[in-house]
Amino acid sequence: MPTDPWPRPLLVPGGGDMALSFVVYAPALLTWNFTLVAEGSPVAALPDGVGVTLYTRPDAPEFAEWADAVAADPAAPHRAALATAGVWYEVGGRVPSTGDLTAVQAAWALVRVLCRAGALAVWDGLAMQWTAAADALAADPNHPALAAAWGVEVAEVERHGILAVHTLGLAKFGRRDLIAFGTHDNAALLSDLLRALGLDLIEGAVLSSGDAVEKGGLRLRAEGYAPGINGPEVAVPFYEQPLVLMPLE
Repeated sequence: MPTDPWPRPLLVPGGGDMALSFVVYAPALLTWNFTLVAEGSPVAALPDGVGVTLYTRPDAPEFAEWADAVAADPAAPHRAALATAGVWYEVGGRVPSTGDLTAVQAAWALVRVLCRAGALAVWDGLAMQWTAAADALAADPNHPALAAAWGVEVAEVERHGILAVHTLGLAKFGRRDLIAFGTHDNAALLSDLLRALGLDLIEGAVLSSGDAVEKGGLRLRAEGYAPGINGPEVAVPFYEQPLVLMPLE
C-alpha cells in the first residue's frame, strides 16, 4: 500500500522551490525490479522536475573527485567501500513548493530502490549527512526522519569569539536556511529557537527578508545574510543565501 503524502499544515503561498539532492554510492551499475510505491512513495513515478543522473568514475572524473572528497568525511559509513565506489546516482532536482512533501517521499523511495539493489550509502547534499544503505532500508518509510532530514548546528566563528547557530537542509522544503549569532551562554536558546522556526518553515510557513517574527519570547527581524554587513562570514556551504535573525528592541 502506498504511503499517504506528508502534509504541510502551515503552507502559505511564497518561499522557493523545493530542492533535492541525494547522492547514492554504488560499487557498480545497479539493476532493480522494485517500485517507488513498494518503497513508500505515495505516487508511482517521480514528479516533474525530479530525476536521476548517473555518474561513473571513468566518464565523470570531476564528479568522482568530489564524491571521493565527500566520502573522506570521518562520519561516512563504510569509508573503505565508499572509496572504491565506481558509480553514483544523484536523485534530485527542483519542484515548486507544494502543500505536501510527495516529491521528497518519491525521491527517497527511489533512494531505497537503489539501496535495495546493492548501493552502499547515501549522501544528502542539502542536510549534509550520511545514511548507510542498511539504515535507509531498515527505517519505516512512513517516518520522515531520513527522507526529510535537516538539522541545527553550532560552530565557532574564527577570530570573532562568537558562535554561529544555523540550520542546514531547509532548501529541501522550499525555504531558506536560518542563521543567528550568539555566545556560549545563549547557544542553547538560539538552537531551540532555530529548531522551532525551522519546523514552522518545514510545515509550510514563509519567512522572508524584512519580516519580523516572535518566537519563544524573542522578537526578531529576518534579513538576507550578507557577510561583513550583518554578520561575520561563516564557512558553511549553504544551498542559497540564508536569513540571518537579528534581535528587535
